[in-house]
Amino acid sequence: MPLPSFSALGIDDVAVAVYRHVVAGAGVADADGAAAGPTPGAVARAEHLDEATALAALERLRSLGLVQRTAGGEGYGAVDPRVALPAVVAARADELVEVRAAVPELGELFDEGRRPHDADQLTRVVVGHAAVGDWYSRLEHRATTDFVAFDRPPYVVASNESTQRVALGRGVRWRAVYTVASISADGSWQGVHRLGADGEEARITHDLPVKLAVADRRVALVSIGHDPDRPEALVTESEPLVAALYDLFEARWRSALPVPGAPGAGGPAVDWAEVAARLAASTPTSAPWPDPASSAVGGSPTRDEEARVASRPPTPAERDLLALVAAGATDEVIASQLGISSRTLRRRLHALFDELGASNRFHAGVEAARRGWV
Repeated sequence: MPLPSFSALGIDDVAVAVYRHVVAGAGVADADGAAAGPTPGAVARAEHLDEATALAALERLRSLGLVQRTAGGEGYGAVDPRVALPAVVAARADELVEVRAAVPELGELFDEGRRPHDADQLTRVVVGHAAVGDWYSRLEHRATTDFVAFDRPPYVVASNESTQRVALGRGVRWRAVYTVASISADGSWQGVHRLGADGEEARITHDLPVKLAVADRRVALVSIGHDPDRPEALVTESEPLVAALYDLFEARWRSALPVPGAPGAGGPAVDWAEVAARLAASTPTSAPWPDPASSAVGGSPTRDEEARVASRPPTPAERDLLALVAAGATDEVIASQLGISSRTLRRRLHALFDELGASNRFHAGVEAARRGWV
């Protein structure tokens, strides 16, 4: 039966063939009846090698303790392989453990050596929905202590609340600043409150200059364009750049408004006038208020839209409806209070949201307060 490769022990195929020959000849006796191992010349002839190669293989096996020189002769005899081979394997295993233990130090040397000469590896541009979305997911999974983000449209991938909940569950402090346009999307406000119940700290502001995610203050992903068809972002592990982006987040976090409570959650009713006032106070005076139809793609309200906003006061019916919405009343309560059916209520809410340029109750409340309707 041929022997397996012994390369893991540092023994090449020639030495393995020599070793097999020596083991098989261990019990051969000489002319006087004494045990005699094969000589290098005998091994060379048997294995079709030159004598120098056979001698080198025998000495290699001897250095590992697998064979030994016969006393007073030129022959080599095998040590019992049931003892010798396990000892060699155990010694090599210990060496491999030591090598593995050196991996972290070698990795640090590798990274340190690359930084001064290959700085572009610290910062790279990623393009496309798949590439940008993949890096955002990586940051979510890599975060161990701290994750901060700017949330604004356009969106590259659909929100994955489960990934964030896993991070929150392992103790990551998760903070996000949303824009009004972020929470204008259907279901977004409810999603923010669900994550808030799991531990996310959320605030809202008028607008944000970029989309941003920073994990553990070590790696950052920041948008460098807002084209929804061709998203581009910068990924960086450069310490100064990551620190600057983190400082940008902290500055916007301090000026942003804590997200108001969810309607019907048992807390106090949302003071939409206060929300609108504080959002306006945190907004540069030159920045226009975003209209959902335009801000979702990064544009600004037109003159016609601005004229429509200030065109008229609310009707009594609209004012009553808004008061109940702002108070956090459920659809059933509102319909009962106004003496209308649920279907009629939905139709009126739809018309009201269209008039206000809003897509949910949160944005409708802010917009109504801005116009002085509540």
